[in-house]
Amino acid sequence: MELQQIRYFLAVAETGGFTAAARRCRVSQPALSVQVAKLEGELGGPLLERGRRGARLTRRGELFRPRAAEALRQVEAAITEAGELAGLRRGSVALGCMPTTGAVLLPPLLKAFGRAHPGLKLELREESSPVLAGLLRGGEVELAIVDQAGLQAGLGWEPLFSEPLLLAVPPRHPLARRRRVPLGVLAGEPLILMKPGHGFRGIVLEALEKAGVRPRVVHESGGIDTVQALVGAGLGLALVPAMVRLPRGPAYLDLADPRPSRTLYLAWRAPAPLSAAAEALRALARGVLRRP
Repeated sequence: MELQQIRYFLAVAETGGFTAAARRCRVSQPALSVQVAKLEGELGGPLLERGRRGARLTRRGELFRPRAAEALRQVEAAITEAGELAGLRRGSVALGCMPTTGAVLLPPLLKAFGRAHPGLKLELREESSPVLAGLLRGGEVELAIVDQAGLQAGLGWEPLFSEPLLLAVPPRHPLARRRRVPLGVLAGEPLILMKPGHGFRGIVLEALEKAGVRPRVVHESGGIDTVQALVGAGLGLALVPAMVRLPRGPAYLDLADPRPSRTLYLAWRAPAPLSAAAEALRALARGVLRRP
């Protein structure tokens, strides 16, 4: 049994015909038919029913298809990893990051990774922390930068750093003249939050609950830049991570002790081993992203 035979069989199963499968695999139809017939001979019976309207799976073919697809995926993954191990000269790794941090953390990390491993491709996914956890479990990304909301079952993680939350207020707001305030000043104030589903929203609501503040939410957004733009326009106040502080727009105030903060983590699916490329990225991220 050869890998090419499995590829040809799966192509026929997916396209529903030998002609379309041959076109996809870039071989002649007779050559593809011969290899599929050889595969059927080795397996002791037909996998496909041939007809004028195309081909469909037999019961034997239905049983064989998912195992064949998984076997092919495993072999191709092993080939890729073997190439990566050969000096990390080729291959790819998928990295997830939250929209609230990507603009700050990704540029230095991607620049350092490109210099260290120019032959590796880094694929990016920007999603909320809970969504990234699902992508990790599903194998769609190998590593992800998440906050507390992304620390879910089936994952391993290590902390990168913690940062304080700041209070962003409109420039002409009475609080803008103060340098440090307790969270209690937000009682009754119009607040702008990230939309439900974003991990940072949960961090903010938890901090407000601990301070005994019942939030009066006036606006919600899926982007931290939009949140800050609304604050700058005088439409409300917001808690934001220190790293996204803008040079213009809102006024930013430190919060009195106990100061709320968030911790960012590097997460991966566990106990599945990381590919060589992902291990290289994790090692680099430790040095580039960790800070007091």
